[in-house]
Amino acid sequence: MAAPARYLQHVERLAEAMACGDLVSGTRLPPQREYAERHGLAVSTVTRVYAELARRGLAIGEVGRGTFVRSPAVGAAAAFAQWAPAPARLDGVDLAFNYPVLPEQTDVLRQALREMASGGDLSALLAHTPHDGHSSDRRAAAQWLSRRDAVSVSPDTLVVCAGGQHALDVLQLALCRAGEPVAVEALTYPGWKALAAMRDVPLVAVPVTGGGLDPVALDRLCRTGAERAHGGRIRAVYTMPTLHNPLGCIMPLAQRMALVDVARRHDLLLIDDSAYGFLVADAPPPLRLLAPERTFEVCSLSKPAAPGLRIAYLVAPPAWLPRVHAAMRASVWSAAPLMAQLASRWPGDGTIDRWILHKRALAAQRQAIAMQCLAACGSTGYAGAFHRLVPVPAPMRCDDVVAALHARGVAVTPVDAFAAPGEPAPSAIRVAFGSPDSDAVLKTALGHVADVITGARRP
Repeated sequence: MAAPARYLQHVERLAEAMACGDLVSGTRLPPQREYAERHGLAVSTVTRVYAELARRGLAIGEVGRGTFVRSPAVGAAAAFAQWAPAPARLDGVDLAFNYPVLPEQTDVLRQALREMASGGDLSALLAHTPHDGHSSDRRAAAQWLSRRDAVSVSPDTLVVCAGGQHALDVLQLALCRAGEPVAVEALTYPGWKALAAMRDVPLVAVPVTGGGLDPVALDRLCRTGAERAHGGRIRAVYTMPTLHNPLGCIMPLAQRMALVDVARRHDLLLIDDSAYGFLVADAPPPLRLLAPERTFEVCSLSKPAAPGLRIAYLVAPPAWLPRVHAAMRASVWSAAPLMAQLASRWPGDGTIDRWILHKRALAAQRQAIAMQCLAACGSTGYAGAFHRLVPVPAPMRCDDVVAALHARGVAVTPVDAFAAPGEPAPSAIRVAFGSPDSDAVLKTALGHVADVITGARRP
């Protein structure tokens, strides 16, 4: 049996030291250059060691501070690409996940199920569905997206997927190869990270500006060949240009056009994840309208409708549809026809548009509450989003804040959950407020956040 790679030997040695208590929570690991000199390693090898510890949820890299042993209270939850934040107590408040569901949606669902049961061809729901979905479901989705963008969307370019995460999975299966790097924002979606880790797809971090992914930095990365250190030429770019999660920024039109120019210059595919885009009423045009020949857009219904619906619409360039259909066939064959038909009722009759208007108003209302409750914390965010970023002041560390809030029954997300692999993260937490069932509950939970953060500032 071949010996494990040298960097893995160091990973296991450090992991064992953490497990037996020789390296306790909060211990700062040596700077990478110092560790490399001490053990006769290349600095790049130490970078892999620390990145693997972070991937396992055993360490956390913080901008300007170094790499630290993780707190056990949040380390276990961070083990799988830091994808699942630690839950609050059963009697606690969830400010980690962000699923705004309106009270009236339950009755709308009940009525829709009654109507489906009493009429229509139910036998069609028991048969195999085409890989891209029934034509009626694709037409309903295309009409909705055409209204949203004020530009006609062809149903033939649309695929019905089993939720936004499944759509991203299909795209990785169709577009990405193991060892072939994909560019992402320095802070990116944990679900994309999790998929890439399972498929051995390297993610290359691109710096962000106030408007999101920096096209100049991406161009420099491709021109200098620096991405080859990650395994080869960058093939695709995954980005969230309309209401970035967690930064809350919106990429201006000029920056989008610059990104498209870079993509065409270096023959890059663009993946536009618009999970929160519905909250922006006057958003610039999606990348798909600027570069239709190379852009894939994922429009999930989890946020505008409900997470349990598990339906998303993937719009793809015609030339790439055969690979997307093949990926659908290899994954789940097709989205569940019952859920797809249920979802198709609501775009057509204006129900989803009404929900979107309601959720925009709710997001603005809760942003106002959050800004008031967190006024002393220096939080940042988009005025129409369901989340804000709260910086964690030194000397307190992010893990300490997450653990302290967890003890009070409040779940939040450490920002390193969004950090691209190997990238240090700002010392901050994401506070989401789509899930609390009342403003009063939200205010109480945010009061705990403010108390812990301001307490960290006191001597």
